[in-house]
Amino acid sequence: MNNTWDDATLSAYIDGELDADRQNAVLAAMEHNKALSERICSLRRTKDWMRTGYGSATPPPRELPGRKFSWRNLRAGVAASVMALAIGTGAGLLAYGYAEHDDAMARSASSDPHRIVLHIDDSDPEHFGQLLDFTESFLQENRDNGAQVEVVANSGGLDLLRTDRSPYQQRVRELSAKYSNLQFIACMNAIRNLKRAGSDVPLIDDVHTGETAIDHVVKRLQQGWTYRKIDSL
Repeated sequence: MNNTWDDATLSAYIDGELDADRQNAVLAAMEHNKALSERICSLRRTKDWMRTGYGSATPPPRELPGRKFSWRNLRAGVAASVMALAIGTGAGLLAYGYAEHDDAMARSASSDPHRIVLHIDDSDPEHFGQLLDFTESFLQENRDNGAQVEVVANSGGLDLLRTDRSPYQQRVRELSAKYSNLQFIACMNAIRNLKRAGSDVPLIDDVHTGETAIDHVVKRLQQGWTYRKIDSL
């Protein structure tokens, strides 16, 4: 019996994403482990709460690279994006608790527009190209304002930071070399899940790992950074 089930695996079980053998293993473990059953129920309730509570939230209005940010609807947009991020990673939210997420989102309303976390969770090359265009334009136009940008990739977005899949390897390397105030970050959970499934995950040089996407985003929100998702640029 496995006593060390992580939230990523349990989230995949709830979403029906495990193969038959692993799904049966979770079911068998639940029969003998009351704490595990309660944990799965709690995670399921959290997912349901997030889907119903934030499903109608409106993302921030679209803006062109380098344009001044509009803060109307930002709180709702950050709420929806952070909750979607928590569902996508399958981990992190329970560890923080609702209070800290609410606190992080409240701080975002007055966050520093020159320190930005950009989040991508799909493998669409066009989206990543838009993100890189925005990043370069933003850093150029705010070079005297202490600007900092972090690009956080999880789920399908991880493909865009891999040497075996990304069509933007050279550009990522060039931007990393040109701007010391730019970092590319790959979600630790996404990497671990791929490796567990037997896949190698070769990352582009200078891509950072070590944290889950949700952990990193919430930490930055608490530090006063601005959060932007690729579909709200």
